[in-house]
Amino acid sequence: MLKRQNTCKFKRVSRRTIHIAPALAVLGALLGLGWSSYAFVSLQAGALPMFWASSTVTYSVHQAGDPAIGDGSDLAAVRLAFQAWENVGSSRIAFIDDRANQARTDWRADDLHLVVWDTSNESGFFGGTAGLVAITPVDFDPRSGQILDADIIFNAKNYKFSTDLTGGTFDIQSIATHEVGHFIGLDHSAVIGATMNPFASTQDTRLRTLEQDDIAGASAIYPISSPPGVIEGTITRNGQPVSGAHVVAEDVDGVPCSAGLSDGAGNFRIAGLEQGQYVVYAEPLDGPVRSGNFSLQTSGLTIDTNFGTTFFGTGTGGRSSPANPDRVSVSFGQTTRLPRTIEALPRLPQGATQPMNVLSISTLAVAPASDATLSVSGTGLDRANAFEVPGNGLFPAGQPTFAATSASRPFEIGGAAQTTVRTVRLYNDQTWECAVLTGGFEVRLPAPRAEGLEPATGKAGTSVQVFGEGFRPGARVVIGGEVVLGFNAGGAVSFTVPALTAGTYTVAVENPDGQFTALKGAFTLEGQAAPAGGSTATSSGPAGTGSIQANTTPAPQPAVSAAQASSPPPVGGGGGGGGGGGCALTPASPRAVDPSVLLLLAALLLVRGRREA
Repeated sequence: MLKRQNTCKFKRVSRRTIHIAPALAVLGALLGLGWSSYAFVSLQAGALPMFWASSTVTYSVHQAGDPAIGDGSDLAAVRLAFQAWENVGSSRIAFIDDRANQARTDWRADDLHLVVWDTSNESGFFGGTAGLVAITPVDFDPRSGQILDADIIFNAKNYKFSTDLTGGTFDIQSIATHEVGHFIGLDHSAVIGATMNPFASTQDTRLRTLEQDDIAGASAIYPISSPPGVIEGTITRNGQPVSGAHVVAEDVDGVPCSAGLSDGAGNFRIAGLEQGQYVVYAEPLDGPVRSGNFSLQTSGLTIDTNFGTTFFGTGTGGRSSPANPDRVSVSFGQTTRLPRTIEALPRLPQGATQPMNVLSISTLAVAPASDATLSVSGTGLDRANAFEVPGNGLFPAGQPTFAATSASRPFEIGGAAQTTVRTVRLYNDQTWECAVLTGGFEVRLPAPRAEGLEPATGKAGTSVQVFGEGFRPGARVVIGGEVVLGFNAGGAVSFTVPALTAGTYTVAVENPDGQFTALKGAFTLEGQAAPAGGSTATSSGPAGTGSIQANTTPAPQPAVSAAQASSPPPVGGGGGGGGGGGCALTPASPRAVDPSVLLLLAALLLVRGRREA
């Protein structure tokens, strides 16, 4: 499964690894190097994070797109996925949509970063029952971590995709947004609602929108100026280091903003934080995300789960109560070192046979100004006496109920509740035993609804209004594979028809949170159109300027330590191995969704060395 297996440039070496990796953040260390951790898992070359030498990267969406979709919306969905990452205000990552090369099919070429639908397993990744829905092979220099080539391949041989939430299909824009995260050097996140989390279902658009943990990853690898804020600390159990603890920085509204994994010495580093106050806690990776979901072969990290969820504090043992945890102040561009080592609570209290652990939740998202009863399942939940979703705008509306494997509580969601993911927290306020589902619940606005448009016919340049409700500021319109700016006025969104081939088109309006409404076959374009494709590369979003020369051969530089990952390391020389991320089906669900439609978004890393002279 080597990306360049048919070339003579590289040869296979023994350190080949294939990973299904969900979660967080390990800038690990091999061969005696020190560990460093982030809220995202950076794809790694040994101890080095992967990164593009230039923060402006070209890509091409193959003009054929998905052969099952004929209206161009598949191409637009991919471009919107790249734009989601480009729109991160604290990151300088940007993209050039190279339409001059969209007819090429040689995705293995170094000078082409192609998004393509593989209908016949030409790539070799989708044979048998591998279950991969999409994959992002990445070639990199193992001496520096520099990404040399990356491509995104959809498995159109075995699975179906759509842009209109057709039953049994995967949403192209959601899957593409996840894969673009791999494309820029990120692995998975353990924050349940994050785009880079490994789990998603069919007919689901939630991965289209980046959460704070995703933003932290892009901002730390490609900072727009000085690196964001960092929290560092150490976690032990009975005085011994805890390796592979998931340590989370959660803001005062209960939003998990960034997280990390502790290294073999118990040290952790949570990067990409904005200035503010944070609650810090450490939890074991004992489900829904587990050690087997991580890219551990290249990092060598051991995941220790023999401890209980513990909140940092300045009291005895460096702990505080989950009912009122201490806060940590962070300044932008500064590193805050916790003044006390966190001494983790035991995994099992005396006499218990199962840890307190939340594994799934019944309701993933609820709209503001509504009521919801949140029900969770797990183990040891009858030892809890409190059930909270911390932060402003969520109010308990009744008493919680607890059983050994389930717990529930009604909540009222205020009209002004922040629309983002929140952590669900169950605990015992006397013993401080606790279980969390990090980012497991989302407050989300209702989807828009289109009722009609006018005029229904016209030429390129015609101004059209789409009438309906729920349109938000920043809504955009997709028509014929093109994304155009929408102007929101009252109960309508207006847009200007782009130059397209004459014909009848579906018009979709998408809100900034990725939810959309579509009017199928609603507009007929008359007259001539501009030629398909184009002869020049164009920006995929407002920040996309400049260009890069793909896969040049820079002068070799010494490898840098993982501690420098908040800004791109020095560029290394040519050569390198494969890597990347993908999506795979799994038969077991950590969420309250139909297991038959669950996705495991898996990272696949293949390490190769340079060809010997």
